[in-house]
Amino acid sequence: MKFLNSLYQKAQVQGVAYTALDAMKMFAIVNMTADHIGAYFFPHDLWWRAIGRITFPVWFFLVGYSRSRALPTSLLVFAALLVADHPLVGRTIFPMNALVTVIACRLILNYCTDHKFLPRRLPELIVVFCALSLVTIPIIEYGSVAFMYALVGRMVREKEKTHFNALLISSYVIFIIWQFLGFHFDMFQGAYVVLGTAWVVWWLSRCPNDTIWPDWTKSRFKIFVTVLSRNTLPYYFYHRLLLEVLSALLLGGGIGFSLKFFG
Repeated sequence: MKFLNSLYQKAQVQGVAYTALDAMKMFAIVNMTADHIGAYFFPHDLWWRAIGRITFPVWFFLVGYSRSRALPTSLLVFAALLVADHPLVGRTIFPMNALVTVIACRLILNYCTDHKFLPRRLPELIVVFCALSLVTIPIIEYGSVAFMYALVGRMVREKEKTHFNALLISSYVIFIIWQFLGFHFDMFQGAYVVLGTAWVVWWLSRCPNDTIWPDWTKSRFKIFVTVLSRNTLPYYFYHRLLLEVLSALLLGGGIGFSLKFFG
């Protein structure tokens, strides 16, 4: 009960109005969950993966959109636990989970801000991050493509238009290229990923954060949706840990220790 109350309090700190950005996070949670269910239980049914692919930009956009420079202890602990969990459930250490990518994005954004690289050095950053995707994607989930979407979030928050279209287009194109290199989508799945991601990226570039519910605390359903969409970090950790353990028990070799670095 104390844990649930802390989640509620965190949601309430952000206000009683439920906004379009909250709704986008909820949409991303649902899609991400489908993606992970497919990854762990239905790896050959690529519709599960296609559904989840389109909301990848949301999570790293939010890293850049946030005004925080901090690395919360919970983020560091959750990321480390998911890394440590992989040898126990028969999975490889690399690529490391998306929380490690979030940490890297936050550090890079702080560095770019401190050295006033944005928007002055944005063209160079685009080229560097596109090139680095070749070596970073095997190391951390989504690789340096995630950094580009964090930059999109920062530019939107600051209402900065210089080189913004170049960043938006290049981040979209490089992400789509990697999706088709990593997955053998059929024509309909591919169309869904291309068009769905384009819609999400377009929405994020505008970020029309209008109020949907003026007061979400008046309804149990609205409370549930709001608390979930405003506690994405614990949700990511607990749902992914649960799916990895269940997958190991039901489809894998059970819980044990097997240190593998790459698949």
